[in-house]
Amino acid sequence: MLDLYMVIVLLNCFVLIITAASVITNRLVTKKNKSEIVVLCSLIGIAILGEWIGVKTNGADASFILLHKIAKLVEFCVAPAIGVMAAVAYGLVKKKKTIAIVLISHAAFEILALFNNWVFRIDDENFYHREELYWIYIVTFALSVVYCFVCIVQGNKKYQARFGSVLILILCFLAAGIGSQMLYPEIRVDFMCVAIGNLLLYNYRGNVVNQVDKTTQLLNRRCYETEIENMKPSAYVLIFDINKFKQINDTYGHAEGDRALELVARQIYKVYGKYGACYRIGGDEFCVIMWKNLDKIKTLNCSFQETIENMNQNNIKLSGVSLGYAYYDEKKMNIKDVIAQADEMMYKNKYGNMPN
Repeated sequence: MLDLYMVIVLLNCFVLIITAASVITNRLVTKKNKSEIVVLCSLIGIAILGEWIGVKTNGADASFILLHKIAKLVEFCVAPAIGVMAAVAYGLVKKKKTIAIVLISHAAFEILALFNNWVFRIDDENFYHREELYWIYIVTFALSVVYCFVCIVQGNKKYQARFGSVLILILCFLAAGIGSQMLYPEIRVDFMCVAIGNLLLYNYRGNVVNQVDKTTQLLNRRCYETEIENMKPSAYVLIFDINKFKQINDTYGHAEGDRALELVARQIYKVYGKYGACYRIGGDEFCVIMWKNLDKIKTLNCSFQETIENMNQNNIKLSGVSLGYAYYDEKKMNIKDVIAQADEMMYKNKYGNMPN
């Protein structure tokens, strides 16, 4: 007979299956990342199974005591690994060996604690009780979740997608679910929140990736076109074009062309990233929409050109970058005319500075 907890477990399973199916059928996700997310879903499923067996055997016949202990041990060992695996799947993880040692050490502690009733205890009547060192499991689990979000933030620094508030809300959602479970054990919504949180993080990651140009890590043309449609006044539009880019591709190959794109994109973001949004809008064409510190426009442009000149001296394959810009004031000019004006200046600079 179904009860509320059993319904929650079944819904958790559906959420995990939906997440795994979405990942497997997503052509934008690499094979390695697919494996990582599927492993993550499997770990959540194992933890849910451990909790479910623990609930169903709690207070049951004494012959189920061993099964009850093993189920709780599996749950307590796997739970912290979920946060770490989520960090691997959705973020930037450093010192993987150190993290692996921490997880193994925690698992060893839980095994040792099982025989000494430090973290939890199953009494002779097969009832579960939290013990004095239960807090170690909670802290380890919580730290793994925090570590996951730190790694995601670190991994997304190279992107410009504005999703900080979304991450905070997902973290609050997880904290609310896990915290409720800690305060009121009978509620049992912790792994439901983890399963849903995993789906939210996968969706978050997809939204970030879909906004970014793969080669340059700048925002892509779709973002640029949407920004232009919704653009507010009091902003500068800057257009950039790599000089003799076709020659780089034809002479040195497309791999070297991609490298030139990456180098230029990196410098554009380095100079202008704090003051607006940076886009790759075509093959070798870039755009910056700058709405902060507009009085610095000439200083920033000079800084960018100096950086490119230094790059030219160290990289004979790069012939320079042409730049044009225009100020957007909706009272004087519509956005299409502003872009055309910036484009016109860019081409004047391009062909005025380039030898025939």
